[in-house]
Amino acid sequence: MKTPCKNPNGLQNMATIVDSKTRKAVKFNSLDKAKEHLKSKGYRFRQAFNFKEDRSMIYQGRFGWVKVSATKDYLNKTSMEQGTVWNIVKI
Repeated sequence: MKTPCKNPNGLQNMATIVDSKTRKAVKFNSLDKAKEHLKSKGYRFRQAFNFKEDRSMIYQGRFGWVKVSATKDYLNKTSMEQGTVWNIVKI
């Protein structure tokens, strides 16, 4: 029979694991829309990492840090059109 974890660090680690599984990316078709969304949420630009096709930016806000990155993906769920999609993920 399993006993519940009594170590507070163990409980904190389990909460972190559960939180990391529930994070979902917010997707935008244009960088302007993504920046506008972040500005409305109160995030500020901190750093950019660009190398060839790999483009990503780091923003900081009251609630933590987020990463904006570009990927090649479907533009919407109903079409087969592919293009650059900007993903916002909390880190």
